[in-house]
Amino acid sequence: MANEKGLKLLGKLDFYPEYREDGEKTPVVETGRFKYFREVAKRRNGPLLTANLMFLITLIPILVLFIFLEVFGGVEAIAYKLAGITDAPYLLSGIGFGLSESTVTTLDIKMKILDVYYIIFAVVGVASIIISIGFGGMTHLSMKFIIGDSFISKKDNYGNPVPRAIKEYFKGIKRTWKEMLLVGIFFLILFAGIANLYVYFIGEFWKNEANAGHWIMIIFASISAIFILMYLVHFIPTIVLYDMPLKSKMKNSAIFMLQMIVQNFFIVVILSVPFILMAVLDIFIAVIIIAVMLCYGSKWYSLILCNYEQYLSEKIVTPVYNARYSKSSNSPKNKKKNKK
Repeated sequence: MANEKGLKLLGKLDFYPEYREDGEKTPVVETGRFKYFREVAKRRNGPLLTANLMFLITLIPILVLFIFLEVFGGVEAIAYKLAGITDAPYLLSGIGFGLSESTVTTLDIKMKILDVYYIIFAVVGVASIIISIGFGGMTHLSMKFIIGDSFISKKDNYGNPVPRAIKEYFKGIKRTWKEMLLVGIFFLILFAGIANLYVYFIGEFWKNEANAGHWIMIIFASISAIFILMYLVHFIPTIVLYDMPLKSKMKNSAIFMLQMIVQNFFIVVILSVPFILMAVLDIFIAVIIIAVMLCYGSKWYSLILCNYEQYLSEKIVTPVYNARYSKSSNSPKNKKKNKK
C-alpha cells in the first residue's frame, strides 16, 4: 500500500528534459554510482579545485566574521564588551576571605554570550545568500561533469580539451543566480531563524524557565530544519540539471524530499558531519577540518548533490519523459521552442 502511494506521488512529478548545451542525450551510468562518483571526482579534480578558488570569494563575509571574533578575543570577550564590562568579572562571589563581592553572576555572563551568538547566526544567515549564489557556479560545473555535457575549454599541447573552469563557474552563476537566491533565503531561515531559536531555548533552559511550549518549539524547529535540508538536497542540483520552470523545480524537489526520505536523511547526515565535528571537537582539530573544507568542501558537496539528483533523473524522470514525449510535438521542450 505504501509503495502504491509512493508511485502515485512520483506520478505527480513534472517531467522535463535535462539541461544540456551540446544537445546530446546524457549517457546511462553503467559502472555504479559510487564508482562513477569517484571517477568523476578524480578526473575533474583540477577544474573543480580551480573553480573552488572563485567560490572562496563568496566566503569572505564568514571569514571576516571569524577574524573579527579572533581579534576581539572570542565570544566571551565580546560579550563582556557588549555588557560594558572592561575587566573579566570575578564570578566566585562570597567564597573565600578578603575577596570582594561581584555583581555579575555566571548566568549573567552566559546570557551575554548567547546575545553574541544571536548576532553571529544572523550574520551567517545573511552571508549565506552570497554563498548560495557562488555555489550555483560550482553545481553548474559539477553537473556538467556528471552528465558529460560540453563546457568552455581550450586545447592542451596534445589537442585534448581542458575545461576553463573559472569562465564556466561564472557562466553558471549568471545562469542560476536568481534561483539560487531562494536557496540563500532557505539558509537565512535555517541560521537567522531556526539556529537562533536554539539559542533562545538554551537561554530559557539555563534560567530554568523552559516549559512545555519551549520544548514543543525546539522539536518543531528541529524537524523543520531537517526537512529544509532534505528539500535543498534536491532543489540545489535541480536548479542546474533540468530545463524546466522554477515552480516545477520546486514541486519536484518537494516530491523527491517526501518520496526518498530515508536516502535524503542519510545524505543530510553525511553532509552535516564536518560541521558537527567542528562544533564538538578541540579547536586544533576544528581548524584542520575548516582548512580541509575550504580546500575541498565545495567540490565534494556539489558532486555529491549532482550525482544523487542525476541518478534519480536517470532512473525516474528521463525514462518517463522519453516515453511520453520523445516522439510528440507536445513535449515541454518543443512547446518552449515554438514559443520562441
